[in-house]
Amino acid sequence: MNKAAIIVAVSMLLSRVLGIFREMLLAHAAGVSLEKNALDLAFMIPDILNHVVSTGFLSIIFIPIFTGYKVAGDEKGGWKFFSNVLNTFGIALLILVVPAFIWMKELLQLLTVDGATPELIERATYYGRIILPGQVFIFVGSILVAVQHTRKQFLIPSLTGLIYNVAIVGGGALGIALEKFTGTEYGLEGFAWGVPVGAFIGFFALQIFGARRGGVHYELLVQPTHPDIVRYFKMMLPMSLGVGSMFGLEFIIRSFGANFGTGGISSLNYAYRVMYTLVAVFGFSVSVTSYPDMARLVKEGDFGQLNRKIWKSLSRMFCILIPAVVAVWALSFPAVRILFERGAFLRETTEAISEILRWYLPVSLGLCLQAVLVRSFYACERMWVPTLLNTGIFAATIPAYILLGGAPEAGLGIKSVPIVGATGAILQVIAMIVMWAKKNGTDGMKEALLNMVRALVAFGIMIAAAVGLDRVSGEFVRNASFVVLVVYACAAGILLFTLTLIVQRYLGSKDAKDILNELLGKVLRKLHLKH
Repeated sequence: MNKAAIIVAVSMLLSRVLGIFREMLLAHAAGVSLEKNALDLAFMIPDILNHVVSTGFLSIIFIPIFTGYKVAGDEKGGWKFFSNVLNTFGIALLILVVPAFIWMKELLQLLTVDGATPELIERATYYGRIILPGQVFIFVGSILVAVQHTRKQFLIPSLTGLIYNVAIVGGGALGIALEKFTGTEYGLEGFAWGVPVGAFIGFFALQIFGARRGGVHYELLVQPTHPDIVRYFKMMLPMSLGVGSMFGLEFIIRSFGANFGTGGISSLNYAYRVMYTLVAVFGFSVSVTSYPDMARLVKEGDFGQLNRKIWKSLSRMFCILIPAVVAVWALSFPAVRILFERGAFLRETTEAISEILRWYLPVSLGLCLQAVLVRSFYACERMWVPTLLNTGIFAATIPAYILLGGAPEAGLGIKSVPIVGATGAILQVIAMIVMWAKKNGTDGMKEALLNMVRALVAFGIMIAAAVGLDRVSGEFVRNASFVVLVVYACAAGILLFTLTLIVQRYLGSKDAKDILNELLGKVLRKLHLKH
């Protein structure tokens, strides 16, 4: 990884650590109760609105157009475009937020299955109305982050998730403390209030500071018919209408989770959040830092170099991701026990969620690869291709969610959600690879795919070893003290990660060889044995 990727990866890791700590507090306070289900469900409408205005994809849409002004030497035109996007689509979001706030309850009833009780809907509505205004700050901040990325400024943008999660954790801790000392029941209200507060500080105030340092120029300009705003809208439209893997998985958890009992939504969400840490650290760090260069290479017309960059990024990321997945799979029970098993989160919940987590891990492979592949299409402004592919495959999996999740005789139950999700995510990756190669060629593709196959073979070998470790250590990890379990998990995780890299190396992976040499060099330098 280069310096920028390391900055983003570290910030995302810290953000996910805080995110996991947030889930730890929630687990202690509410376990897998109706209250926790309600808080998880409360994010459905805010997330849908974010999706409609493509907040999560703003950098992807904004950067190619803004970079075009930069390449042409028209900096003034670039800042006018920035202001126009911010104002025009900000107004559009505000127009959507108001009716969503008013009819939050009706929207939740429409989008959830029959298993969602009236009490669940009422609490989710209450929390959702607290959370919703924060989406406006996230929208503004996402555009300011995109501006900073075009200038290769990654540090301040990388702090958004950290501050956002600090605010949620702080709000939750304050709510728990107030409830303890005053005797008044606040439920999980503190966590909900942390969302708009964290969005204001991390996405809005701090990013204004970062963008101003980078020389941003803003003016009150609203020209919705400007050619580049029309172009921006055309690029945004497929993302708004389409359903990607991540959005689809989170929607399924909230919409179908109530089918699996009182704790269905929260059980799926706990496992998903742990898995998502891998996606954030490996997939997003590589894709976010690679995207500006992808957009530049497209503008320069150097598609051969673009292909080589994409496949090198994918191959190296996959090489490191596989050992991490092996380690988390082998240590799923210790990980869930260490993270969550306290307070209202009981042993039987640990057993159930550690099993769900294992089924979710293959999803991380698909999501990490997609994070880079999708951006390669976006850099070429071919928004409809991944949108149609991903949405079509997601739509095709919905009957499987209904049939497998709602049929006790199928024997899958709640596990059907990660199993179907993983299948869909991997099919989406295969479809995107085929479409990309067909249009843009295969420079660098063959060697990358061979390295990925070697990584998957190593994955199979090491999972077999992990099964053996699980059987041998089963009683120990269930009875060990907290400190002993943490030491064991860290040692076993490092060992499994390293062994998986070594297996890849001996299977002929050049990526694994390079990574091991880099790691060995760093260790030797730390020990002052190499200069």
